[in-house]
Order: sequence, then structure tokens, then C-alpha cells
Amino acid sequence: MKVRFPRREKIATILVKDVAHHVLASRECMNAKVRLNVTAGPMRGKEFVFAEHDTFVVGRQADCHCCLPDDRLVSRHHFFMEVNPPDARIRDFGSLNGTHVNGRKIGARAKGETPETGAKRAYPEVEIKHGDVIQAGETTLAVVVEAPPSAAGVVCDRCGKDVAAEAGVGRSGSYICDACRQSMQQDPAQIIRAVVGDDAADHAAASPFPGYRIVKRLSAGGFGVVYLAERARDSHPVAIKVMLSRIAVEENASRKFGKEIVLLKELRHPNIVDLLDFKAEGSAFYFVMEYCPGGSVARYMAGHGGKLSLQAAWPIMLQALEGLAHAHQRGIVHRDLKPGNILLAGTPQKPIAKLSDLGLAKNFEQAGFSGMTLTGAYAGTPVFMPSEQLTNFKYVKPSTDVWSLGATFYNILTGQLPRDFPKGENPLDIILKNEVIPLSQRDPELYPFIAAVIDKALQPLAKDRYQNAGEMLKAMEDCPDL
Repeated sequence: MKVRFPRREKIATILVKDVAHHVLASRECMNAKVRLNVTAGPMRGKEFVFAEHDTFVVGRQADCHCCLPDDRLVSRHHFFMEVNPPDARIRDFGSLNGTHVNGRKIGARAKGETPETGAKRAYPEVEIKHGDVIQAGETTLAVVVEAPPSAAGVVCDRCGKDVAAEAGVGRSGSYICDACRQSMQQDPAQIIRAVVGDDAADHAAASPFPGYRIVKRLSAGGFGVVYLAERARDSHPVAIKVMLSRIAVEENASRKFGKEIVLLKELRHPNIVDLLDFKAEGSAFYFVMEYCPGGSVARYMAGHGGKLSLQAAWPIMLQALEGLAHAHQRGIVHRDLKPGNILLAGTPQKPIAKLSDLGLAKNFEQAGFSGMTLTGAYAGTPVFMPSEQLTNFKYVKPSTDVWSLGATFYNILTGQLPRDFPKGENPLDIILKNEVIPLSQRDPELYPFIAAVIDKALQPLAKDRYQNAGEMLKAMEDCPDL
């Protein structure tokens, strides 16, 4: 069956009316918004409004934000949109009939393909703009973007070039252009200069961070770089993490982010990496943290054949749960648990596990500074993420961390992931399918009580898991002696 499109004249009329209404509304609101108005289909008249970083899924399944159970032209999970106002991107999940943007089909499987084989092809991401029209089956959505007027040009903090077009419509504030960002990845010393200025020409010898001396670079990634440093007054080792925003940073957004980070500084526990200091300058941020000489659990695993024995993993798992339980008791959700975010202090013979980046990823992401984290090219594969982190992006609960930590323990013990991610398949689609391979299938020789605890943590529905790390910790502690 062919998809029938409303006449372009009709769509244009609808859009003109909507735009006229929302232009008036936008004068009363200086914050950017993205509105999706349903102009045709069973949900006609419904409006979805996005004022901050969020996700939007359309399909027949009950977990979709726009649920169309009776439209047989729509797949179970049809398309995914990530919104970081005023920007938005859409990706079709390899649906049978495709998603149409302004009448042009994106995604869709070829004739004869199954969802599994069709997903092995790359489906494009499409940037969504004001005035675009999206259609899935019988449903049509008109896109309205409300954005405050941009300042008289956005210039790069580093090179001074006018980059208003690159920063995007409705964006203003401090910004580092893509060219300078790429240069910084080759020369991470420039990242320090982005925070503390050009006085620190030699990052190894100078003191670019007040009160600290840089010793060496530990790692570098898409968002920034981590250095080993010493506190000047007593030579105490610390780690300094520098992060760069992907979008132009307005002063009020930076101030709000700083208030959230102040709360994290007050979080103290033996199994949580201490956050000691914080500074924001333009679109760059740095965090001074407790240094853990053992590196990450991911690195520890790599040095032991890619996984750990239960005997070696057991104290690490219990300590990670202790730290997370403390955070959950104080209403803090980590949101980015994985082996790379569990660090090791203590000694090689007796390592002490500490949760790193607690709340940093969540606050940086929700402030919008990370840009598009799920559809964007910088996101990586979110293999430790439960499905509700896509469908309930803003309001994840401690049970979301339980799933991610269960997936982390699964990986530590087996060297594999709870889900299979075949090359070429859309990882977001796999996450939404919720197909987890029981731990006993990965390692039949693993103690059954351990497998049972981890399998419960990985239940697809949040209500069927441990509701917080404290509950999971008690279940682990109640296991028979090894």
C-alpha cells in the first residue's frame, strides 16, 4: 500500500497558521523551543513541545511517545528524534514503509528484507528545521522552531572567526568552532588555554590551573581531555578533566550548570570519586577530582584477558554498589555507568572501586552542552543503556542505573554485553527491542545466584528490577559465600 500525502497547499496553509500563532508566542519566551503539531492522523490536534534536551519516538509500541497502535503502515518503533532546542535530528529505524521528511523518504527496508537484515544497512540521520513536515503512515507532524534572535554574530573563542552559521539559528554565547576543536584534539594543551587563557603556553611547565601543576596527560576523547596534576601546596595528586561544550554556551545556562555541580561536590563516600573543584570559562569547563592510580575497570579488564574472575570482580561489584546506593539515597542518578566510569584506588593487590563522573554526564547532557548525544556522531554506542533512557530521557530513575550497573557486571564477568550489537545495525533500535541474553547462556559455569541477581537487574521493565542500588546490594550480600 502506498502512503498518501496531503496536498502541499493544504500543508502550507496549516503551517502558516501554526507559525503565525507560535511567532507571537515566541516573543513572550526567550528560550528556544521545538514544537511538533500533529496535523493529520489519529492524533490530529495533539502538540508535542520540547524546551530542553529530550527524545521522541514514534511507533506502534506502547513505549512510544507518539503511539499509533492501529496504523499498520507504522512499525513497532518507526522513527527516533533527538531534540536539543533549537536543533533536532531524526532517524528512521529501518521501518517497512519509511519515514518521509518534506515528501522525501528516509530509511525504509528494501523489498523482501526482514527487520533484522534491513537494519544492517545504514539509515541516514536528517536534520530537522522550522517548517519541515514529517510523515509516518497516516500521521503528519508540522515542525515549528521558536528561537530567540541570535546575537550580532557568534565568534569562535579561539580563532575569532564569525561562526554564527555553524553555531546554528537561535544559538548565542561562547563557542569553539569545529576547526579549532579538531586542532585541540591534536594538541590538547589548547583545551587548557580555552579555559584559563593564553598565558599557559607550556602546559607541562606552567600552572594553567590556579593552585595545581600539570604532570601529564592521561587520556583524550571527543569532549575533552584528562590530566594528572599535583596540588601546589602539598603535591597531592589529582585528576583534572576538561570538557568542551558542543554548542554555544549562554551565561545563564553555564550558571545553572554550576549550581548543579556544587551539589555534587558535597557528595562524599569511600566508593565515589571526590569532586574537589570546578570552573567554567566560556564553552570550556574543568573539574578537579580525586586521582585513582589504578585507572578504570575497563583498563583492568583489558590487562586480564578482557574479563575478570568472580573472585577478582566480587569486591569491585560490591564497592560500586555501595557508592551508587549512597548516591541514590541522596536522589542522584549517575546515568552513565560502564566499566570505564568505575575507577580503582588502593593497591593492585587490593583495589578499591570508586564511581567516577557521578552526575557530570547527566548534568552536562541535560544542559544541552553535549549537543546530540544519541543520534550525533560523537555519541558512541550506548551499549550500557536501558530502553527507558531513550523513551524517558529526562526522567530516568535509580532503576535505570541498576540496569546499567547490571550490564557493567555482566561485561566484567563475561567480557561480553547483555545484548548483541551486530555490525551495521542501529544500536538505538536494538536497545528499544529489549532483547537481553541471560547471563547463564554466556557463562553456564557462573554461580547461579550471581546470574540470578544480574538477570533481575537487567529486566526490560523497570518495575521488575531492583528499584535502587541499595536493593541490589542487599541481594548480592545475601548470596551464599563464594
